[in-house]
Amino acid sequence: MFSKVINFLDHSYSRNIIFAFLMGFFCVLLGSMSTALLLVSSVVVIFLNPRVSLKDLWQECTVLAEKLPIILVYPIFYFLVVLTSLTGDNWFPYVVSIAGSYWQFLLLVPASVGIYHLSKDANLAGLFSYGCRFGLLFVIPLALIQIYLFNQRPEGVYGNSLVYASLCITGAGFAIIQWPEDKLKDRTISLFTFGAGITAALIIFSIGMLIPIMAVLVIAAFYWFKVRSKYKIGMKAAVVIFIFIAVPLMTSIYTNNGWRIVGSTIVNPIESLNSGQEIGSPFSKRLDMQITGFTAFMQKPFFGHGIQNVVDQANLVSQDVLGRKTNYKNTHLHNDYLTHAAGGGVLLLLLFVGVLVSPLMIVLSLSKRHKETELIFFSLMLVGAYSTIAMINVVFHNDRLTTMFCVPIMFLIVRFLQIENGNKEVKIPDFSIIANGINPIGLKKENKL
Repeated sequence: MFSKVINFLDHSYSRNIIFAFLMGFFCVLLGSMSTALLLVSSVVVIFLNPRVSLKDLWQECTVLAEKLPIILVYPIFYFLVVLTSLTGDNWFPYVVSIAGSYWQFLLLVPASVGIYHLSKDANLAGLFSYGCRFGLLFVIPLALIQIYLFNQRPEGVYGNSLVYASLCITGAGFAIIQWPEDKLKDRTISLFTFGAGITAALIIFSIGMLIPIMAVLVIAAFYWFKVRSKYKIGMKAAVVIFIFIAVPLMTSIYTNNGWRIVGSTIVNPIESLNSGQEIGSPFSKRLDMQITGFTAFMQKPFFGHGIQNVVDQANLVSQDVLGRKTNYKNTHLHNDYLTHAAGGGVLLLLLFVGVLVSPLMIVLSLSKRHKETELIFFSLMLVGAYSTIAMINVVFHNDRLTTMFCVPIMFLIVRFLQIENGNKEVKIPDFSIIANGINPIGLKKENKL
């Protein structure tokens, strides 16, 4: 067994393709480790790539931009976000913070080209999906430990329940995608982990998170209808999956912490609404921030106030708009469309929307040459999850959420390059075959680096 592990780690091909699997695992479960791994890997494949020089990589990025112009939105978006933070007093720490939260967009395209040269015949999107499945196996036990042993709202290792739920929802969307190599066991695991991700997001008991959950469920339903003939699983497996989803959800509600969260976020607001009373915090706070934030945007609709100043500006106009002064200390307006609009004006808002829909644009460009249902729904899951999460929370001002968004796009760009260069058929490598010291059947042999 140990020798097989050594064989796997020593195999140049495995070192290339394991990155995609680890990114899926880390994105779902370990957050910041995914960002660290992405940074190190990007530097290596861009500046230290043994298969392509930096000069050639730059030239290939230029050619790629001509064939796939949507990728230009990433560096333009990055530079404009940084530019909008160069306003106000004491701007330097804000620029550092913004640059550190959005840097993935600057390296996204060159890193994709670099990764392509190391893995020209592997289905990296499929490997990423497998990594998400593996990571989602642990989210329910971790959430229940936090609920029962620590009597706290589940937040994984992130220190933020909404970030935790966002990553679980997005990971669940990737996990349910059925790949050609999937056997009955793999199909069962995909449904099992999809349920785990959705359940983990549900048991933080956030009304706002119901929006992205419903978006992913709707896309999953369409996907199920499209490929339902592949999803024939046994009744026993279906019952186990249902129990696995229902039991943690119900038992979590009946904990002290569960009742407190349900009462404060769901029951009390509904009762207040029915009785005609004002809905209390956090709903009134969120609504106030939307109203004042929109007013701030309308004051400077073309240039914005600087992305780090949006909450302060919303507080400034609150007396005139709400008839009372607010003093919110948040870094954003709990609506990333509005945050980018008030921060950088209409242009930044349009670029933000362009970034959100870019995965689907890439796949649609790809499908003109080679239609792949799996990748269409893979991109739809990413777009559906993030476009709805952005309605109620931040998405790119958090490095872990930015990483979860950018990494799948990298693998979509790699697939575009594979098809452009004639590699129409790619596979998810068999790790056990690699562990025996050989490449998976059907994949081109690669020399050790």
